Amino acid sequence: MRLFDFFRKKVKESEIRQEKIAFSEIENFLTRKTNKIETREKEIFVLIQKKVDIFTNELKEKINDVEKVDIESKKVEDKIKFIVNEGRKKYLEFVMSFIENLERLEKNRFEKFIEDINKIFLNFNKSSHMSYERATILIGKEMAKIKESLKVFSRDLMKIFDENKEIINSSKTIFLIELKLNKITENSKIIKKVDEKIMFLDEKMTKEKEEIEKMQEEIEKIKKSEDYIKNLEKQKKVKLSEEELEKEILSLKQLINFKALANFFHIFKEQMNIVKTYRENFQTEFRKDNGKELINLLDEAKLNNKTISEKIMQINNKKQAIIKNKQEIKEDKTQELYLKTTKIILEIGNLKNEKERVKKGREKLKTSNEEMTKEIKEELKVMDVEIVDY
Repeated sequence: MRLFDFFRKKVKESEIRQEKIAFSEIENFLTRKTNKIETREKEIFVLIQKKVDIFTNELKEKINDVEKVDIESKKVEDKIKFIVNEGRKKYLEFVMSFIENLERLEKNRFEKFIEDINKIFLNFNKSSHMSYERATILIGKEMAKIKESLKVFSRDLMKIFDENKEIINSSKTIFLIELKLNKITENSKIIKKVDEKIMFLDEKMTKEKEEIEKMQEEIEKIKKSEDYIKNLEKQKKVKLSEEELEKEILSLKQLINFKALANFFHIFKEQMNIVKTYRENFQTEFRKDNGKELINLLDEAKLNNKTISEKIMQINNKKQAIIKNKQEIKEDKTQELYLKTTKIILEIGNLKNEKERVKKGREKLKTSNEEMTKEIKEELKVMDVEIVDY
């Protein structure tokens, strides 16, 4: 025996005139509706309690009738008498337990009450079935009266539940609407914080851009200064000197007879390696020691001459001049500003990415709120309420 089947029936359309309220008034409406439901639930529980009292009194009388049946007087085998006696005893215990559970039921929420009483009926039917069957072997009439009382009581409850099923539907709808309203409120708070975050990021990016503009102005100012122009000319002069130096070193290589050097030192592994290294990487090796090893090899092989010596001296003098000119070059103040500008530009890029990320999160929350708002309006329609904008 189940008590939830009536919920499968289609709810009739309400003939009550639709109530029109603003979205901001929903919570007050739900509070009023909940209070009405609670009042109605109390009235229903009073009615149910009367039904329970009548039912339990009648049932106890029928239990008494069953207990009075004299099984020992029946002309059947003792074995059957024993089975019936045990069946009656067990069944009546289940019935008394059913009554106790029924009387202990909490009557706070209508929906919960229905769930609990449904469990009581299910457990009773499941546990008492075998005992009932055994008892009815010899006690059919009296046992049937108990079963009939249970059926009548169940039908009476189902009628009450069926007549008031809108309370369950309304309670569920109110619960869902309240959940969504709470979620909308929570999302709205997050959206507000996100808006503040976006504003903060915009302000920060504006300051960073202003800082870049100031640095660019400073860079332009430095570039137009006399010191910067002179310093730039010195840099160009040094660069030109370095290019000339490279050419001088290459021209020195042309003056060296590497074939003769190789022939002279071919049996000396260490010297031969030096000759080979100079021949393959002349400029690199010359810079390491200003050609000292090369001069030693040339002197030892009697291959050095005035032209080579003068060229080496000329190269070293030019190299010293370049070093001196480099020392006179001042630090380029624009480079530090360029580095700071680059760093700020990267920071602005990071701020833009963060802004896009939080904006996407905001859009999701906004869409979620719009969807829940639409659902709330649809759910309120079922309760004959229309949301209007005043």
